[in-house]
Amino acid sequence: TIKITRKMIKTIPTLFGEADVIKALQTQPGVSAGTEGLAGMYVRGGNGDENLYMIDGIQLYQVNHLGGLFSAFNAEALKDVDFYKSAFPARYGGRLSSVVDVHTKDGNMKEYHGSAMLGLTSGNLNFEGPIIKDRTSFNASFRRSWLDALSAPGLAIYNKIQKKKGEKFSARYAFTDLNLKVNHHINDRSQAYVNFYFGQDFLKGGSSEFSVGDNITPFENKDFGKMRWGNIALSSGWSYVFNNKMFGTVTLAYSHYQSKLKQETSQYYGTEGDKDYSSRFIETSTRNGINDFGVHANFDYIPTLAHHIRYGTDYLYHRFSPEYIEEKTSENLSPTKRTTGDERLSANELAVFAEDDWAISPIVRANAGLRLNMYNIQKKTYVSLDPRLSVRFLLTRDLSLKASYARMNQYVHQISESYMSLPTDMWMPVSKKLKPLVSAQVSVGAYYNLHKNYSFSVEGYYKWMNHLLDYKDGYNFLPSFVGWEEKLAAGKGWAYGAEFIARKETGRITGWIGYGLMWSDRQFDEINNGKRFPAKYDNRHKLNIVANWKINEKLELTGSWTFMTGNRVTVAFENYEDLGLTPVPPLLPEGGLDYFTERNNVRLPAYHRLDLGINIYRPKKNSHLGIWNISVYNAYCQMNPITIHKRSWINYSHYFETLSLLPIIPSISYTYKF
Repeated sequence: TIKITRKMIKTIPTLFGEADVIKALQTQPGVSAGTEGLAGMYVRGGNGDENLYMIDGIQLYQVNHLGGLFSAFNAEALKDVDFYKSAFPARYGGRLSSVVDVHTKDGNMKEYHGSAMLGLTSGNLNFEGPIIKDRTSFNASFRRSWLDALSAPGLAIYNKIQKKKGEKFSARYAFTDLNLKVNHHINDRSQAYVNFYFGQDFLKGGSSEFSVGDNITPFENKDFGKMRWGNIALSSGWSYVFNNKMFGTVTLAYSHYQSKLKQETSQYYGTEGDKDYSSRFIETSTRNGINDFGVHANFDYIPTLAHHIRYGTDYLYHRFSPEYIEEKTSENLSPTKRTTGDERLSANELAVFAEDDWAISPIVRANAGLRLNMYNIQKKTYVSLDPRLSVRFLLTRDLSLKASYARMNQYVHQISESYMSLPTDMWMPVSKKLKPLVSAQVSVGAYYNLHKNYSFSVEGYYKWMNHLLDYKDGYNFLPSFVGWEEKLAAGKGWAYGAEFIARKETGRITGWIGYGLMWSDRQFDEINNGKRFPAKYDNRHKLNIVANWKINEKLELTGSWTFMTGNRVTVAFENYEDLGLTPVPPLLPEGGLDYFTERNNVRLPAYHRLDLGINIYRPKKNSHLGIWNISVYNAYCQMNPITIHKRSWINYSHYFETLSLLPIIPSISYTYKF
């Protein structure tokens, strides 16, 4: 287990100075970041949808803002994060690769405290305190971006100039996060709590052309799009201490995820009522959503000092809307409407688990657990038994060996069509045709502590994955009426490697160096002609150096350097002249169909980046504190490629060029704590 505190998260410099949970986890060995600057996580060869994200025990499906530039977890609301990439306890299930268990802060029972942060891209407000002193407390955090407010004046000036040309441009983006937690101590044995989370993104953009002047036939062409996506999560729980050996918690939870995309295109020419008048309107709406209703019961029983037994049950009722498309058209005021994929799927998920943290002897300690999963959908029930075992051998006071085995099952999946986390990437359940995803992982490692100041570890792992899903080759040529199940292929995956990390945990200079050596492969019968191929994020080498230098009580320097073998992309070196013909070298004129010899056949150049930050602490009266944060993302402006494009010269010869995304980006923010 890796426990990351809010303080650790804030010491890692990031893009736009926004402290970010997921980007802090990206600095760990075995965790690939995916695309430049984005909050992706690909853990030990897994896909991005194979990570279980939880906030106070509630499962979240969308954890990114703005395609991943920011994560949905507000650092001001957090207490700490438990991160598992192996040795999964039996109380967790539902994903193959990792568990990110986020805990938010409880409110102060005695005093009111708060903080306000002002940054380049967003603002943040946190406030906590007692509702009833020593009995009831609250903690509330609110974050909102103001990219829309910052861009509005410039956009208005631009449109005023372009209006004379008959043009108008529209663009707006904003994200919002709200966390609220209320705790109530009923008595010495019992307490209750309510948690609420709301996170949403809104994106709008488009343009229009219209007639200018009185002597011109009136016309207008519009093309606008809107996207809205996010989560709502609500839970209420009750904890009770039965005696000095046993306590339990019962939680009721509701989680809602939805993404909506609406595209509107309209045209008219002439004046309505005239014989030469024409108009056309097309509106396409796409929707994907999940509603979860859950009951969770967890109990801790400590019969002796040698045993800590945890057991319980989880039940979730899922309501899926995997793919809904609505198209409205109007030709010369004659409307039509067509819908496809209007399917609602219900599923029941039940799990029963038990685990024992057992100190067998002063040398040997084990955590043995078992998780029984039952998943019912479309009158089909999948049953799986997931054994979990981790063992520690304490060879000396400072040297230990650890080994673990874990089997995991996953019943929902998200297939991405790009290298970014987008709201158009749809969450889909398993079905009669698509079986649950399965993984099994073995890990072995050695761990050493030196003088309580330094720690070293090396760990090797091997992971098998089955029933993985990806789009078939040429799926985009299938007719629109083909269902989502028919576009997917099921296959296998393998991931293995070794990780090393050295930490300095005390003193004015702290930090760590982490290195990962990783392999990740896939094999699908209906992809790449059935041949095994490397995964998209098969990053062979990954090195992270993170340092924090506390010069004095008022000044702190932070830095982070990342090196990573490049991602893999699929590039076509030959072209079809037309469908069905043999690809003919040399390359044909642009407009032919790309011919792909193999999936992920090119590796991008190595990725490396340096981030720097400085925190200036300014104490105020009444124990208040002001904090200036100045950070520089990509300090030496390394333009790291994120993909490769094929281009054509005038004479139809082809060449390839890389596309880079983020240059050096300085940022500044101010936080006032009271």
